[in-house]
Amino acid sequence: MSNIIKKACILLILVFLSFDDAQSQELLMDTEDVYGAEISAYPEFPGGMKEFFDFFNTEFKAQNSKTESKNLVSFNVEPDGSIKKIKLLQFSDAETAVEIIRVMKMSPKWKPAMKNGKAVSVEMKIPIVFTSRQ
Repeated sequence: MSNIIKKACILLILVFLSFDDAQSQELLMDTEDVYGAEISAYPEFPGGMKEFFDFFNTEFKAQNSKTESKNLVSFNVEPDGSIKKIKLLQFSDAETAVEIIRVMKMSPKWKPAMKNGKAVSVEMKIPIVFTSRQ
């Protein structure tokens, strides 16, 4: 399957998925373009993805808590575990985008991806979805 078809399928899946809150999000990794199937271990947030969303929810300062929005953040987990190249691929408004980037910059170091026993840089994409709470 070509990379364009794979990326289109991932995009369609993201468009049709609906999540109750950020803690129920699925982790999406875009590693095949650069590293193929040779990645032996993918990046991990300290404590796992539930801890990531707990961290995110704690640090995020909601401006419009009643606004529903779907956002998609992309970033690289570097060999030293740091987060670089943070960008929003989809966002609801500028304030939310700035706040997501601010929180991502605060992230503790991740456990990096491994390839052939060596830490490598990997791009990750994580959907951040906010739902209205009434």
